[in-house]
Amino acid sequence: MRILFWFLLLAAAAVGVALAARLTNGYALFVAPPYRVEVSLNLFLLSMAGLFVALYLGFRLLRRAINLPHEVRLLRRRQQLERARTRQDAAVVALLEGRYGRARRFAEEALAVPQSSGLAALVAARAAMETRDFAAAQTLLSRADAQVQSLAVPRMMLEAEMRLEAGQPLESLAILQALRKDAGLHTAALRLALKSLQAAGRYAEIPALVDQLVKRKVYGAAEADLVRAAAHAAELDARRYDAAGLRAYWNRLPDADQRLARIARAGAASFLALGGEREAADIYARALERTWDSSLVVAFAQCRPADESRQLEQAEHWLADHNQDPGLLYALGVICQRQQLWGKAQTYLEASVALDNTYAAHLALAELLGRTGRGEEANAHFAAALNLALAKLKDNAVAAASQHPAGE
Repeated sequence: MRILFWFLLLAAAAVGVALAARLTNGYALFVAPPYRVEVSLNLFLLSMAGLFVALYLGFRLLRRAINLPHEVRLLRRRQQLERARTRQDAAVVALLEGRYGRARRFAEEALAVPQSSGLAALVAARAAMETRDFAAAQTLLSRADAQVQSLAVPRMMLEAEMRLEAGQPLESLAILQALRKDAGLHTAALRLALKSLQAAGRYAEIPALVDQLVKRKVYGAAEADLVRAAAHAAELDARRYDAAGLRAYWNRLPDADQRLARIARAGAASFLALGGEREAADIYARALERTWDSSLVVAFAQCRPADESRQLEQAEHWLADHNQDPGLLYALGVICQRQQLWGKAQTYLEASVALDNTYAAHLALAELLGRTGRGEEANAHFAAALNLALAKLKDNAVAAASQHPAGE
């Protein structure tokens, strides 16, 4: 239909021109003495129209010829950018697949293309970091095309992670601090900051950071409690030779945190290192009031406060609810033995052995019997303790060998 329409239009135009030519009988006269040129008006009009078309086409061709080098440059640039984008996409796919050597090669090929995106430099740097080639990663991150403002956040994240992986957590924290000032810390940056604080030994700053991660749904309540407890325990352990700092940090902890088994164990151990037997015993006792833990009862018995009768009274108070706990019975035997209550000590230790045949209980019973002059019975318990200890060492060796087979 379109072809037919244009054909009819052209035919109509031809008819119109023919009719106009028949009705036009004038002439055009050009005089340039001594010359005189006379042409029909129809020929003059057709010549003008032809001249206009020729001039129009000539100017179009001239303009096209002038712009041709620029258009060629644009075409080549588009081809280069397309080639760089294809290589960059291949590098991202290889990185996600875990093929870091291939990812780095594709990214570097993309970077070889003029005016390529700095994103390829970040991809190559990530691949280099995964293969622990930190020098190459730093070189890639230092490129001018990777320093553009739009890539500031991912570049700083990669730099911070690289410092952490290279064993420089303080430098990593400094970079994250700069990132916080410029763009704020997002969830991934907070998680990286947590790892950096742990590596740097700045445990006191971890609980507040964990609270932020809980708000962002990174940790549940139970998992967050474990991370906080680990941080508090590590900080308490680090202060075991600083009496004033240890007491100040312990007193800042909420009562609920002080009663957590892991925190209580670390706090008590630090106080014991400073000679705080009474404080350590009180810490264990308060933790046991919150959650019963046989290992804490045994640790409680190892404390030697000035008033050991009060310690014995406390332990016997627990006996009403936990009389079948071998750890508590062992602890009572140890406390009674220190107070030279030989009969009660023997009773408690024998009850502990009856419930749980451990080498520690046999050893304590052997020492007690040796002090009371019953050498033959003491030797039997010494032998039993030795056999149990050797069996446990053998089990530990077998377990270690199964986890790390020879040749790996």
